[in-house]
Amino acid sequence: MNKQAWLDRAAARGFDGLEIYVGRSAGREVKWFGGQMDSFVTSDVTGYSLRAVIGGKTANLALETIDDERIDETLDLLAAQAEIVASEEADVLRAPEAAEPVTGRTVWTAPTADRIIAALAATEKAILSADKRVKQVMEIGWEDSASGREIVNTNGVHVADENRSQVLYAGVAVEENGKVKDGFHVEIVPDLAKVDPAEIARKTVEDALDELGGTPIPSGSYPVIFERRAMTSLFGALTDMYSGDLIGKGISPLKDKLGEAIFSEKITVVDDPRCTDALRVLAYDDEGCPTRRKVLVDRGVFRTPLHNTKSAARMGAESTGNGFKHGYAGTVSVSPMNCSILPGTQTLEELMAQMGDGLVITRLAGLHAGLNHVTGDFSLQCFGYRVKDGKRERNVALITAAGNFLEMMKKVVAVGCDLDWEYRTIACPSVAFESCAIAGE
Repeated sequence: MNKQAWLDRAAARGFDGLEIYVGRSAGREVKWFGGQMDSFVTSDVTGYSLRAVIGGKTANLALETIDDERIDETLDLLAAQAEIVASEEADVLRAPEAAEPVTGRTVWTAPTADRIIAALAATEKAILSADKRVKQVMEIGWEDSASGREIVNTNGVHVADENRSQVLYAGVAVEENGKVKDGFHVEIVPDLAKVDPAEIARKTVEDALDELGGTPIPSGSYPVIFERRAMTSLFGALTDMYSGDLIGKGISPLKDKLGEAIFSEKITVVDDPRCTDALRVLAYDDEGCPTRRKVLVDRGVFRTPLHNTKSAARMGAESTGNGFKHGYAGTVSVSPMNCSILPGTQTLEELMAQMGDGLVITRLAGLHAGLNHVTGDFSLQCFGYRVKDGKRERNVALITAAGNFLEMMKKVVAVGCDLDWEYRTIACPSVAFESCAIAGE
């Protein structure tokens, strides 16, 4: 694609601006099942997204292939779309801004196909021998990928980057007394030669065993710890509350709360696309705006909403570098990137000892149906275990945790030190709360 030819032609035709976004992804996925390779798939995909501002209106067009011989024909489609756009609020294309380059700290070693197959076979064998309650290895796979972006526009923006990842994943079913539970684990693997199949097996099987034999507890209000995975799920499902777009539209629970204490003083929330502890590290957002570290909540006080260019202009602010797409064909929206609750100093075991008697919640279900994103109310099926005298007692299931997220976040007892990004762009440590309403037997 001759990008400059497209930009020049758009300018010659009187477009207010044109942006070209190129998304690239390539990788391998190997699946193993029943002692043999189930599939080996390679992919290499490039997609194009054009965003034009024409007569004060915005038009978007996504293409899997692009032809320099059809520039005018394609620009005609954008112009026709702009004519029927109802919204008078046009996007604003960025101007060039310098930013310090940033790359992740992980050094990736690409394995051969033979090494991948040997590792998957060894992992399957290790899972099957890890515990007598293992009923079946449901899936084992390897996936490596490289993704890249390039963004250019008529204002002179030209930025590009690339990120990589390599993961080994496994799923297992365990059975005891006729009850079957499943577990799943994903491991980030910079160098497959250094992976211990027995350790992958242990983590996968423990994830399943953690829910085996769970029974309800009496309904009531309990001191509770949301273990890091459960806390990440709940927090992550509600990060849209920090969106300046939703705040400006009045449909966020943080509307009119800037500068107010919304959480306990023990809670600080940071969004940092440049965080090198995370898997994905970005110097620019998907509009070409430089990213930066932001403290959204400082010791309980709401300090900074997230913005893309449009939401910032609407509220008389500056973009925070949080204009992101969901795939090259998506439109730009306000999204967090490497957003987390900062960890404390206590381990999960220390949080349990401090709590004494209570409940640890390890997994939540029904996040899409059981959350009100405008009020922060939630009612979610959950799994975990009882804690007695500071020690794990028995598994718990068939219960529901309910409350209001903002109110609960004001009742934080302590924050754990077990923050782990793994493959996520949102992550939390374990958090202990004074109480949470539990519906059980």
